[in-house]
Amino acid sequence: MKDQYFGDVNDFRKYALLRSLVIPDRLRLGVCWMLADKDRRTDGGFLAYLAKPSNYRGSDPALFDWLKQVIDVERDRRTARIEGSALLGSACFQPNLLTDRDSERRTYFSECFTRLAGCDLVFFDPDNGLEIKSTSRGRKNSHKYLYWDEVCETFSAGASALIYQHFTREKRAPFIARLTDELHARTRAAAVFSFTTPHVLFLLASQARHSALFRRRLVAIRAAWAPTQILAMEHPPSESTNVFEDLSLASHC
Repeated sequence: MKDQYFGDVNDFRKYALLRSLVIPDRLRLGVCWMLADKDRRTDGGFLAYLAKPSNYRGSDPALFDWLKQVIDVERDRRTARIEGSALLGSACFQPNLLTDRDSERRTYFSECFTRLAGCDLVFFDPDNGLEIKSTSRGRKNSHKYLYWDEVCETFSAGASALIYQHFTREKRAPFIARLTDELHARTRAAAVFSFTTPHVLFLLASQARHSALFRRRLVAIRAAWAPTQILAMEHPPSESTNVFEDLSLASHC
């Protein structure tokens, strides 16, 4: 996550999804922003939605109105603004900057696990998503990725885990199937869900005690959002899940 993305249409959908998952049932949310310094890219410019309330506001009026005030009127694009609001309930945050240095990353996540201890749902917001083979921990741009052991440590501590994932050039359906299968295998979650938006994907590994609740929220999200905005699905384990387990790609949670 970078402050330059704050308040764009992807952020609107992201915050709306978080609110849909935790606010109705008063789950305690923990947010690991994986915040990084701004760069020279022009990402984060998708703000035209704020001029189209008829298309977007109805899905979450309180959030839409707040973002419009902060972005259009106050001109303040800082992730810290959502932390200071009540929009995410009694959420806890890891607001510090994340770098590529391996030692600093380990300190960052140690602090994160302490800050977010006791949360029901922990959301990870990396720039790109889950780790890839070409970028090992500590290498350049490794701050853009979440590593599987970090997911597993969170899940093992008793929290459900929600993960931001950027789409790659891989076809979307097999990409989603592959990641949900691996999420099943790595965490052995009671249920795995995906939330597909036009530009990004969110993956949710549910603890057993949250599964029925999240299934109810799945129905509510489908009712509130057009499938072209947020497509919510549950993914049962497939035969590929057993392949991941048999190959022992990583230690399980």
